[in-house]
Amino acid sequence: MSDYYNRNNRRKKRSRREKIGFYTAFSICLIAVCMAVYSTYNTLSVPSTTEEEQTTTAEAKQVNENVTGVIETPPEPKLEVTVPTITANATAESKPEVTEPTEENSKNALETMLSTDLTLTYPLKSSNVIREYSTDSVYFKTLNVWKPHTGVDFAGELGEDVCAMASGAVTKVKEDKMYGKTVEISVNNAVCIYSGLGAVNVKEGDSVDAGAKIGTVGSVPFEASDKNHIHAAVKIDGKYADPLSFIGNNE
Repeated sequence: MSDYYNRNNRRKKRSRREKIGFYTAFSICLIAVCMAVYSTYNTLSVPSTTEEEQTTTAEAKQVNENVTGVIETPPEPKLEVTVPTITANATAESKPEVTEPTEENSKNALETMLSTDLTLTYPLKSSNVIREYSTDSVYFKTLNVWKPHTGVDFAGELGEDVCAMASGAVTKVKEDKMYGKTVEISVNNAVCIYSGLGAVNVKEGDSVDAGAKIGTVGSVPFEASDKNHIHAAVKIDGKYADPLSFIGNNE
């Protein structure tokens, strides 16, 4: 009887050990399967990510090489600019042929001078003349042109007093683009014109005496390249005449 129980107990213990061994082996197999699946997944997914990274790195490297490895210098753009030039009627080196005054022109000039009883004085304390009256063309550096000079340029210091060359009435005070500040004083059938003034001390309608201050030396725009001066002109019956012809008539 005791032998029967002993054999039965041995069978139960062996069955229990067999079950434990089975489950242990099953668990090991299951773990192995899971690890194999995980390893396979990593093997399939990692190369694609690595390939993308390699592609991105290669592109970035190529871009960097293109930026930092430039050898050729692009040509500078050429701008086609047309610079305007002033074409003068003539240049200082190519002065046009001077036409000698004709007998008719000389007669008209003399008749104009004799048509009025006019005596003038110098408009500045100095009698320094830098350009005389001329019916022939003379060169104007500022304008780069040749044309007649219808007045006389008297040199003076900026701000120096300008005096009336004759007694008369102020008929016009104006600002001229070419001549600057200008005062006109009428004397019978003649008009004395003072251009290039800095300050003006008279107004239209004023009566002035010969030698009275009418303004100061300023600038003549179309003769700006010359030294400081005023431009004095005389018109008789609307025609220009040489102011120097009337200075000191009573002396």
